[in-house]
Amino acid sequence: MNPTDLPGKMLHLTIPDKPELYRSYLSFFKHGGLFVPTDDRFDMGDEVLLVVNLPEHNEPKYLRTQVGWINSTATATATGQAKGIGLAFGKDPIAVETKQAIEDLLSGLLLNERPTYTL
Repeated sequence: MNPTDLPGKMLHLTIPDKPELYRSYLSFFKHGGLFVPTDDRFDMGDEVLLVVNLPEHNEPKYLRTQVGWINSTATATATGQAKGIGLAFGKDPIAVETKQAIEDLLSGLLLNERPTYTL
């Protein structure tokens, strides 16, 4: 990524283990995505640079993402889910690589019925 071509907002997410990755992964987005707990205000479609540390991976991934889901305070209170945003991955090589790495880590778990941060 060219430093002059970065999204205006940035978030960092460290996912310590596979259960947390399962709760955070948004497989329903076309190219995948992650839920990020945050109290910051975002609007649908906002571009966000996501720096994510995945379990079993030593290097962080730097992803250009877009807000595609919002759990506001009211929604989080009503549903008991965490407040935050769902960030959709793009189709660039880093996003494709990250989606594959996540799905490899979650192999056999993606069709599970356990609750996640969004559904």
